[in-house]
Amino acid sequence: MPSSNNKKIEEARANARRLIEQGPKIFIGLFILTGAAYLSGSVYTRSYFSAFGASWVLEKVPIAIYFSQSWIPLLLILFFGYVATTNLTLIDGHGNLTTTTRFKISVAAVRHGPWGLVGLLGITLLLSSLEYVSAAIDLLLVAIPLLLFLSASTLELFVMRFGNNDRGIGLSRAYLSAAVIAAALYVVPAQLGTNWARLDRQDTSSLLTVYLRDDETTYKLLFASEERWYVFPIRYEGDEPPIKAVAATEVSFGPLQNDATTQSGAEALRGQ
Repeated sequence: MPSSNNKKIEEARANARRLIEQGPKIFIGLFILTGAAYLSGSVYTRSYFSAFGASWVLEKVPIAIYFSQSWIPLLLILFFGYVATTNLTLIDGHGNLTTTTRFKISVAAVRHGPWGLVGLLGITLLLSSLEYVSAAIDLLLVAIPLLLFLSASTLELFVMRFGNNDRGIGLSRAYLSAAVIAAALYVVPAQLGTNWARLDRQDTSSLLTVYLRDDETTYKLLFASEERWYVFPIRYEGDEPPIKAVAATEVSFGPLQNDATTQSGAEALRGQ
């Protein structure tokens, strides 16, 4: 038992030293991946607002609020950060992980995964062009875990190849996989933002229904930024709804009657 415990302690120390030694590479990699994550989030947000004909809204809000509209950056940063650090700590100096089932699965994923992802994105683009919005969104939600799994597998091959200097690991498919991943990091959020906006433009969407003072029209809340809220009428003509910027104090979640008893948007925010 003591020898077994000592061995585990030595392995833990060796992994810790390896992680420290690889620290600069990890930080550079995470910096690059963080940038890619935020770019994907930006693509999603811009595609969403563009589908409403309201890209101008993004020029009027702080960048922090801009990125808070998308969960994509946080998801990608957490995922890539986890994968990068765990792969570097698991790989020892002898390259024996290349014989494990996990590594063989990664190789198979890198070999066949890019074609599956390309096919899935192609079907999604076709469905989107034919206005099958719900089906396109469902396929995009399937594409996200496939994209993440392919990213993890590709990263593992790169880490194994350059971390252990194992010349037996070919990277031609890994480079192809990386190219497909880069394209998917744009296509997936762009299509997801566009198609989600198409759903939200409908009067049956899940967007909050709001009312304005001295206005009998019923509106949907597109975006709220501090004291300025952006709304559009539930029913409108044309493909893109007219977006109106109003003061939060003019907004209510129920019909206003004579300066009424319902809670305004500003009061709701303060109450939260």
